[in-house]
Amino acid sequence: MKICLSEAMAELLTPEIRRVAPGAQLVQLRPDGTFGGDPTGTDIVLFSVDLAHQPASLEEAWRLLHSPSLSWVQGPAAGVDLPVWAELVERGVRVTSAAGVHAEPIAQYVMTYVLHWHRQVEQHRRQQVEHRWEALVADDLTTKTLGIVGYGGIGRATARVAAAFGMRVLALRRGRIDDPAVDEAFGPHELSALMAGSDYVVLTLPLNDSTRGMVDARALAAMRPTAVLINVARGGVVDQAALVDALERGAIRGATLDVVDDEPLPADSPLWDLANCVITPHDAGYSPLAGERLGRLFVDNLSRFERGEPMVNEVDASQLPRRSDTVE
Repeated sequence: MKICLSEAMAELLTPEIRRVAPGAQLVQLRPDGTFGGDPTGTDIVLFSVDLAHQPASLEEAWRLLHSPSLSWVQGPAAGVDLPVWAELVERGVRVTSAAGVHAEPIAQYVMTYVLHWHRQVEQHRRQQVEHRWEALVADDLTTKTLGIVGYGGIGRATARVAAAFGMRVLALRRGRIDDPAVDEAFGPHELSALMAGSDYVVLTLPLNDSTRGMVDARALAAMRPTAVLINVARGGVVDQAALVDALERGAIRGATLDVVDDEPLPADSPLWDLANCVITPHDAGYSPLAGERLGRLFVDNLSRFERGEPMVNEVDASQLPRRSDTVE
């Protein structure tokens, strides 16, 4: 069995990989795109987050995904909406996502921007620039409600942190929600009700055929004019034109978007210049602990792979968008 992984992940995981798969041959993908070992006949690829910052090695990693010998790929993110994942599953290659790996930093990001809006951070900064001493009064966060649309690992982590701040938490998902951090659960056909009842709406759902454009003009119209939308899911779950319209009209207070339809966000997008919109470059999940968390997941799954057991976060065709609808 031949496993290809980045040089950094090899340094981190080699002892653990040797423990669970002593016969495995490791091939390291270096930052400059060269290999330590022969990648021909690679069976397993650990596609880790660090590759995203190394263009040469990232290009080689993409090439490896087309290897006919491939049996399993461990993905770097919770989302599996890129076309390559559907292609792999169609070929019979097993794919596991990194669902849950980035949950903690994303939950922290969400609360950063809840507090950003709640404590009027930008207004304080403007007053400082103007050398103006003027007290601002914010409501108490314990009187506010946070609604979470999509309730996987990121949703659970966000609910826990919001509950620790004393917020009321609403959550929506297709299946049952059994979490003491959630005060009220909603089904998939109750989106408008959740949005109407929330001061902050957080999107953490996957992008697939049933969620594309789910947050449309009707859903946005259900929001309170004082409410804020925070999207850490995928840009495609929101009707972006409808969101721009709602922001321009002041129909909602604002939005924080870590994800958008086209990434990088085009320079001519109106979202850049809206005073009530905060744009961040899809970096909510970045953390120096990401490698360790992904590594633990990979080693656990490698052990399961060796024993022929079901793997954690294994993706099946029902979780993937149709090939014609996937986004680049």
